[in-house]
Amino acid sequence: MIQRVPIGQLLVETNLLSARQLDEVLEAQTRTGGRLCSVVLRLGLCDERALVRVLSRQLGVPAMVVTEVRPETAGAELVPREVAERYCVLPARVFNRTLTLLMRDPTDGAALNDLQFVTGKVIRPLVAVEGPLRRAIAAYYDGAGEMPSVDVPSPAPIVPDVPPPPAFGDAASAEDVLGAALDVAATLDELGAADTRPRLLAVDDDTAILRLYEGIFGPTLYRMFTCGDGAAALDEVRRIRPHVVLLDARLPGLHGFEICRRVKEDPVLAPTAVILLSGAYRGWQMRADLMRHCGADDVIEKPFNVDHLANRVAELIRNAPAERHNTGGTRALAAEALKYLNAGLLLLQKGELDAAAIEFRHSIEHQPFAARPHFYLGKIHERQNERYEAMYEYEQAVALDTTFFPAIKDLALLYQNAGFVHKAVELWQQALVVCPEASMRQSIKDHLLRLV
Repeated sequence: MIQRVPIGQLLVETNLLSARQLDEVLEAQTRTGGRLCSVVLRLGLCDERALVRVLSRQLGVPAMVVTEVRPETAGAELVPREVAERYCVLPARVFNRTLTLLMRDPTDGAALNDLQFVTGKVIRPLVAVEGPLRRAIAAYYDGAGEMPSVDVPSPAPIVPDVPPPPAFGDAASAEDVLGAALDVAATLDELGAADTRPRLLAVDDDTAILRLYEGIFGPTLYRMFTCGDGAAALDEVRRIRPHVVLLDARLPGLHGFEICRRVKEDPVLAPTAVILLSGAYRGWQMRADLMRHCGADDVIEKPFNVDHLANRVAELIRNAPAERHNTGGTRALAAEALKYLNAGLLLLQKGELDAAAIEFRHSIEHQPFAARPHFYLGKIHERQNERYEAMYEYEQAVALDTTFFPAIKDLALLYQNAGFVHKAVELWQQALVVCPEASMRQSIKDHLLRLV
């Protein structure tokens, strides 16, 4: 784990403050409160741009000067004022399922989880200095989601100084990537197709709960599978194709609400019954909101009644449509997806980016959990200098195929160039594991040593 260097130490190391000035700032902070960078800014010892550069270096996330941001009105509809003021966040941009936020503390995991639940979006945090951020939040919500006009160019995120990426060329051409089969349908051969018992997947980070599920449902009536990691749950759903998923609402990594939403948004996986179980979100109104918000088939509070849960699982299986787990149309879907993917690649090679993007989106419609169309959409966004849109598509590709080296590598580069140093390290480590060539692996190893 990368240790966080105290911000005061960084300000001195970068010669923005002297040791004597830091002592003065700390004394003022003791008297008046507030975050150290806000105190520095209030005392006029350093400008905001220099401060956010240091914050970006400390936290490993991009930073923004608050006055250079023009938030979109749509953000006010997603983030209520009370939530924005509680967590000191300013909604900056909405794109597809992502929401870019300026945050006082982008490392606050509890805040990020709550914001993701409230908005239904994947959160992209940018760090900002608290003082200007709080003033901007007040101005934004007082203006009903609009900021006072300022005559500044649209800025790029401020990134910390990081080592240049490893020098290797494009690891896989379009033809090389396309050479891998697009058939991403889960096969049940490895699970034992002759076993006709309903398949049940339980996802919970509490091993005691998983053992309880095994005692309730296995092994006579159901084929029981368990998973303790939210990030791996989607892969397990695709691999197992369970009849019912028992899904904890609050999981580390990928939130249970988000897992449920992704399952229900995938045309192939959507018929899978999902029961959300939660000890934090209670009441019939919350149950109705969650079922509508995430598409869950049911929401059951913890601690749950064992008989009720067992009866609910049996009922969902009994009432499931016959076609729920019929995979007979998979090959046709894959063929159509490949046709659109090929068409998009030809257009991409000709430089017809918008037309290529349309074909790749058609491919996704026919094979929603194929990684490659998302990868090429990311390429298009990169060519159009749409960094965060490209990052979104690469993340989809990596989530769908955790061994897809070109997508992992390009996402690592984007993370690093955008200032997400910790995330970049994580992705370079993942790239190292799946890298196909020894020389590339050595380049990545050397780069990781410099980056860390």
